[in-house]
Parts: sequence; structure tokens; C-alpha cells
Amino acid sequence: MPVFIYKAKNGPQEVIEGTVEAVTKEAAVSKIEQMGYVPIRVNLKEDSHAAEKLPLNKGTGPGAGHFGLFKKVSSHDLNVFTEQLATLVKSKVPLFEAINILSSQTENSGLKQIVSSISAELKDGKTLSEALSKYPQVFPLLYVNLVRSGESGGVLDETLTRLARFREEQEEVKANISSALAYPIFITIVGVLTVIVLLTFGIPRLVSMFSEAKQALPLPTRILISISSGIRNYWYLGVMFVTLLIFALKQKQVTKKRKAVIDKIILRLPIFGNFNKKAMLAEFTRTFSLLLANGVPVLEALQITVPTINNEIFKLELEKVHSDIIVGTPLSQSMKKSSWFPPFLTNMIAVGERGGNLQEVLLEVAVFYEREVRKLNKIMTSLLEPAIILIMGLIVGFIVMAMLLPIFEINMGIK
Repeated sequence: MPVFIYKAKNGPQEVIEGTVEAVTKEAAVSKIEQMGYVPIRVNLKEDSHAAEKLPLNKGTGPGAGHFGLFKKVSSHDLNVFTEQLATLVKSKVPLFEAINILSSQTENSGLKQIVSSISAELKDGKTLSEALSKYPQVFPLLYVNLVRSGESGGVLDETLTRLARFREEQEEVKANISSALAYPIFITIVGVLTVIVLLTFGIPRLVSMFSEAKQALPLPTRILISISSGIRNYWYLGVMFVTLLIFALKQKQVTKKRKAVIDKIILRLPIFGNFNKKAMLAEFTRTFSLLLANGVPVLEALQITVPTINNEIFKLELEKVHSDIIVGTPLSQSMKKSSWFPPFLTNMIAVGERGGNLQEVLLEVAVFYEREVRKLNKIMTSLLEPAIILIMGLIVGFIVMAMLLPIFEINMGIK
């Protein structure tokens, strides 16, 4: 009977090696799992020596400082990787083999190098979470901590499945918002380009005609000519302003105090502020629920969730909640101290704490807020589209009126 050499995990830390007799590789994997181990690598004894001689990709992956590769790994690529890994692990494929399969079939070059490096780490006896933690630009802290909790509880397949579903739902919410805003943005761009063409090419041709007539121009026409002249003579100032604005928005090192002021202004905006708040609460409750469902304690789950929030106001409030929980204050009571958390959220959390099913309650709250976000998204887009069309129509109408008024006056003078 063939002999297989295996490397497996006995718990989250200990890695063991040994041999097992089995008819096929699948049977060997089954025997190893029956012994209570998690297979990392299983090879035929004859092939094991050749396998040991194969060079490792260690040090060649993007973790060695090639930051540019991280930019090539999109959220979609990571979602596909997570879903495929969850499917393979759930199908009882050994983790090491599953990673190697993904490494061979991944099309993204940056992610392929990362997965190859993870394979090398696993071969050296590292856990998957330890290998993932070396690539924080690709695998967020939430991702790594969920995988770690799945490894500790021996439910890595379930954890990866939850994580894949979680990322897919997040991606779907973002896609819905992006698709809803696509048409208004397109209308705005077309309208702005139309105005620029009229001001830079149409107006100068009419100016020469107006100057030959030697007639006093109406006020709207004079305003339009001044705007056109300013755009043609000082267009570079506009380019500089847009460049500086983009640079300022991309700056990561914004002080917490300044960001808190900006976030507070955003939250106070009509309609959009409510939309932003509910979208943030939906993401927070779903993330928090996922961590709790995976066996992460409330205090640790809150600590992991806080950095994922992109609003400084709520981040500061949750840090206060974290401090209250440390001294023994219940989560719901601590959150009720803040005016930023709606009563619906705090009351539902209190119900979940009393019933011992906080993660289920948080998931229901997340679904509720996601439904509210979709409703607000429809309202915003239904109001935004006619508003943009109206504004662009007024601007173009003013330009046309300012261009035609002198012509009408010239014709009246001739008559």
C-alpha cells in the first residue's frame, strides 16, 4: 500500500509530520483528519524527496517591499480568491494544496506572487493568518482576525464562507451606489464640457462680430464675455486648483481633529448626511455581527471593528464605548450615552444582550440599514438627476440668451 508523508496542524500552533498508509491521496487526507489533524501537505513517499528539493518562492513575493504590487490587487480579485479558497477548504482539500491550486489559477500577477509566498509560509509551518498578516495592504486586519478565529475554533471552512459572503454583500452595496450615481455624473460631465466649449470657442467668434457693430452690449453678454476671457486667459489656475484639491483629498496624514470636523459637517448635510450615517451603521453592524458569529469576544470584536470605520466621529464614540466595556458597562448602555447612535440601534443591541443572541440581532439591524440605504439611494438619484438637468439647462439657457440678445438688438437697430 502506498505510503504518504504529511505535514499537519495539531491545534493553532503545533505542526507535526508523519507518514500514513492509504490507497489514494484522498484516503490519506481522510485518515489524517480522523486523527484530529488539519492537513497542510500530503505527498507520496517517493515524491517527497523531490518535493523538498523544489525551490521556495520565499522572499520573491510582494511582501519583500514591492508595494506597487499591492495596488494591482483589486477588491474583486480578493473576493474571488476568498470565495475559491472557501470552496476548496469546504471540499476537504488540504489548506496547503488549496493555496497551491489558487496560486496556479490566479490571473492577477500581484496576487499570484502573494499566494505563492503564502504557500511558502505554510510549508514552513506558519498558520494561514500569520501568512496573511504579512500583507496588510491586501488582507485587512478584519480579514486576518477572522481567519485567525476560524483556525483557533477549527472552523476555517465556515469562517471563509462567511467572509466570502460578507465581502460579496459589501461589494454589492458599493456597486448599487456606484451604478446609481453613474448617470448623474455622466450628465454633469457632458454639461460641463458643453459649457466649456461654448465659452472657449463660441463666444470669442461672436465677440468680434459685436465689436464691429460698435454697439453697447447688454449686461448678460458682458458678463459672459468676461467669464469666457477669464477661462481662456487663466485656465491654468483652474488646473492648478483641481490638482491641489485632488492632492489634498488623497492625503492620508489628515489630523483626527480636522477629519472629525469634516465628518461632522458631512453628517449634518440634508439627505446625504443621513445616507452616509446609515451606510456607516450598516457596515459597522454587519462587521460586528460577523466577528461575534465567528466566536470573537465582544471587546475584541469592537477593537477590530473600530479601525474599519471611515468616520472619525463614530470612531471616537466607539473608542469611548470600548473603554466603558472594559470597566464593565454593557454595550447598549454605553452606546446610549452618545447622541450619534440612533435609539433603534441601541435598543436592538439591548434586546440582543438580554436574549444572548447579539450577533443575530446585529445582522438584522445591518439588513435593515442596508435596506434604508437602498431607499435613500433611490431618493437621492431621483432628485439628483432632474436637479442636474435643471441647473445645466439654466446655465446653457443663460449662455444662449446672452449670445442672442446683442443680435436681436442689432436687428432692431437696423429696422
